[in-house]
Amino acid sequence: MRPAPQLIVLTIGQGLAGGLAVAFAALWSIHPTSATVADTLVLMALAAAGIGGIASVFHMHHMQAARYILRRLKTSWLSREALTTAWFGGALAVLAVWTLFIPEKGTGYLVWLWLTVALGLLAMWVTAMLYATIPAVLSWHTPVTVLSLLSVGLLSGGAAAGIAAPFDAPPYQVFVVALMVLAVWTLLVKGLHWRHFHEAHGRLRAETGTGLPFAPYRLQDTGTTKPPYRTQTQVAPIIPDHMRHTATATVVVLMVLAPVLFLILTLTAHVRAWSIIAAIAVLVGAVAERWLFFADATHSSRVFFVDESRHPARVGTVQTAARRAVKRTQPPTVSQ
Repeated sequence: MRPAPQLIVLTIGQGLAGGLAVAFAALWSIHPTSATVADTLVLMALAAAGIGGIASVFHMHHMQAARYILRRLKTSWLSREALTTAWFGGALAVLAVWTLFIPEKGTGYLVWLWLTVALGLLAMWVTAMLYATIPAVLSWHTPVTVLSLLSVGLLSGGAAAGIAAPFDAPPYQVFVVALMVLAVWTLLVKGLHWRHFHEAHGRLRAETGTGLPFAPYRLQDTGTTKPPYRTQTQVAPIIPDHMRHTATATVVVLMVLAPVLFLILTLTAHVRAWSIIAAIAVLVGAVAERWLFFADATHSSRVFFVDESRHPARVGTVQTAARRAVKRTQPPTVSQ
């Protein structure tokens, strides 16, 4: 597929905001942080959520249709995504006001903090389900997609929270160890996800159709008046193997190996610069991971628009046979 920059920014921003909220709630619950640390983490989460929201607006092709986005809550994961993301953004904004301007941080603040975390996780889960429930994209149609998006979001948010987390606080060591365990878990999840991507490449062939369980297949948009929608985003040249391998190695190094090393140095040397480098590495790796998530996805429409050599597309064969049948049934013309 052709990766849309807006979707990359949207999904990364939402996951980053949710991960920051979870990290802040965990640190605050174990040992309340200073006002400076709390302000920094909440503002970082709010900024990430805002950037993701702005990206979603630029992703709309027809702005006038935005008013209808909540009309399909019963059947559309896109409508549910818009609603839950708005809930999370609103709760995060209230949390930011409470953190910055209200000195009282009692039980009510803790309750609202964890409510914000719950809404953030709900928004991340709904966004992941939006991709996991698309049967036409074989690479995404798996529960591993949900685990992948959640894991990457929590890891990126946790690494970003490590920039402002206090070194002298007791929960910091526990937080760093949990972050390293999460990095290893993310690597395992991504390994399963990449394996599913590889299997999806093998399932989609012109001679076998789209790989979907229903048939027959027919071309709905031939693009006679304008380029078909599927060829604009869903169908793009398959990325070369060397590019796929390079992107995969980049994700492994920047999201797992380098952060674990830098976090170990942070614990041993007590130098904040190592945690900043670890956060930057994770964020760059998240960009590479999300680009690969879209660029290497296999959409079933490829069998209609990208025919394989030696194996003509199934739709082309059906249309050719239909035209021949029509010619055979036409009565012969009689000349005057």
